[in-house]
Amino acid sequence: MERVTSKYADWTRGNVEALINIIGEGNAKGLLARDISAEFKEIVKKLFDKHGRRIPEGLQANVCDANRSFRLNRPKMEAEIDYANRITRLHGCLDVDTGITAEQLKTETERLLALIQDNSQIANIANGVWLPVVLPQLTTDDLGTTLEQYLEVVGKSYAKNFGDRKFYNHRKGTLANEVNIVDGSRHNQLIERMKQGIVMGIHFPNPLQGFSINADREQMSTLPKGFILSGMDTPIVMAMYPDILARDYNTPGMDMAALFRQSAGYSLSLGASDDGLFFSSTDRLAYAVGYFSGGLFFCG
Repeated sequence: MERVTSKYADWTRGNVEALINIIGEGNAKGLLARDISAEFKEIVKKLFDKHGRRIPEGLQANVCDANRSFRLNRPKMEAEIDYANRITRLHGCLDVDTGITAEQLKTETERLLALIQDNSQIANIANGVWLPVVLPQLTTDDLGTTLEQYLEVVGKSYAKNFGDRKFYNHRKGTLANEVNIVDGSRHNQLIERMKQGIVMGIHFPNPLQGFSINADREQMSTLPKGFILSGMDTPIVMAMYPDILARDYNTPGMDMAALFRQSAGYSLSLGASDDGLFFSSTDRLAYAVGYFSGGLFFCG
């Protein structure tokens, strides 16, 4: 390859031609003549694609394509009544009034969405399904005991929405003192906030569809501050949106990838069918499944 004779010895004639092709010959001549000026900006690497799915670049853990036959419907979240209905459902099943109003949740959701949309790296995640959530204050230090309570709330909400279906908790009575947080998931940050009081945020249920649980965890290292891998928030969002997250068989399953049960080799998940909702532990940490997804919680 012929090289250009100049102080820029590493440039080939092909490099120069490629650069002129990019900026245009007219622009190149204008720059040389000082008739025009140019401003250069670093290209920001997008972390989510146009569908709101995390772009799985540079991961060592297994990832496969999302199975688009398994999808979520976006709920209508426009007026205060839309927020009020979700809060009322949670309060009715939780038997606790969090004190959060529809106006408060709507305002906080709009604030958080604005933060996301102002950051071109992460803005595309809002193209996917997003669900405003109210997380109650934690009353015990044991996550397993709390999770047992949350799953009771899931069962009530699911039965209320689908009277002819059943919720199957395959780990009922076995979670106390058995549930812990995975290092690097940032979930401890959420737990600390929940110990201090009620937390409002946005849950993204399927930005990691097709990621193995190991990949769910690995990708956290390159996400900006404010994102937390989902775990204890998952049953609460299921209780608030059973019609969205447990619609039928073709609803993506929900990995609670921030948590492990008993040992690091087991995590937890929720999955729906046409006639039931199932909670269980799983050891498929390394397997990428196109119809399951880890969730992300955003609290700014």
